[in-house]
Amino acid sequence: MNLSKTRKLFTLILTWTLFTAPLANAGVLSCSVAATCTAPDVTVMKLYRTSGGHAELSSGSTYTNLVCCTGITGLGNSCSGTYDEVLQLSATTNAHVEQNSQANYGQSACLSVSTGTVTVAYQSTNCTGYDTTVASISGVTNAHAGNSSAYTTKVCATVGSAQTLSFSISGNSIGFGTLSTSAARYANSAGTGSSSETEAHTLTASTNATSGYIITVQGATLKQGTATIDAIGATNTASSTGTEQFGLRASVTSGTGTVSSPYAASGFAYAATSSTPSTVATGSGSGSSTVFSVRYLSNISTTTEAGAYSTTLNFVATGQF
Repeated sequence: MNLSKTRKLFTLILTWTLFTAPLANAGVLSCSVAATCTAPDVTVMKLYRTSGGHAELSSGSTYTNLVCCTGITGLGNSCSGTYDEVLQLSATTNAHVEQNSQANYGQSACLSVSTGTVTVAYQSTNCTGYDTTVASISGVTNAHAGNSSAYTTKVCATVGSAQTLSFSISGNSIGFGTLSTSAARYANSAGTGSSSETEAHTLTASTNATSGYIITVQGATLKQGTATIDAIGATNTASSTGTEQFGLRASVTSGTGTVSSPYAASGFAYAATSSTPSTVATGSGSGSSTVFSVRYLSNISTTTEAGAYSTTLNFVATGQF
């Protein structure tokens, strides 16, 4: 039966997922002991001597060995907002120190950031797994502090950036209009369809995730009841009038993202199902946006059942943190 006087519409629903695993900042925190520490570098605390001894807060003026940290935009030594305690001190100067898990001392030396996270920890021998060694200490409490090599127990720190993932779709309803066995139809945002290939909508994505992002699509082919229009599958295929086909292809309008096979060539494909996603595009973690143009094809055969066909496609952007 020829399919005539029928409208093929489907809706695209935007969803997105963000994984919040630890993410390295665009900059890397680095700390050392120096005689000077010039803004925007930050003095966290001061030491009596580099080889070990008493300590004082960064606001003190007695000691000249400065624990100086750098490499992160918005880095500070505030003990409010987003921060972590580096060490607790027994006094503002001429002080013993203790780890931040202790509760014996009332003064704090801190690292803070305007955005992101700060993590301070203590490890024996080295700071493997962290950005930098801030200092070293002689014990858990009632301790002396020195530079990174003075004592076995190291004061370690890492700054993580705020995790971001942005994803948008230009429209969530598109259509093919009336399909015919004698000519291909392409979906458009007006829902009326077109006899020539046209952009149906765009996808825009960006992230600062270490390994970038992926965009997948999931959903059934066009259907009405139990009747379906055959999805093209995982091979990029040219339009074939008179043969059942449903597929999409994508291209990069702007940005550095990449369209994934089989959607990147001049033909069309559709490898997803209602239960299985298919990767449409990927992008880096540069933080810059890529705009993807998405186009859709539908063809029918003389045996395609008449009716109003529709489907819902879910596009999901996932940050690879």
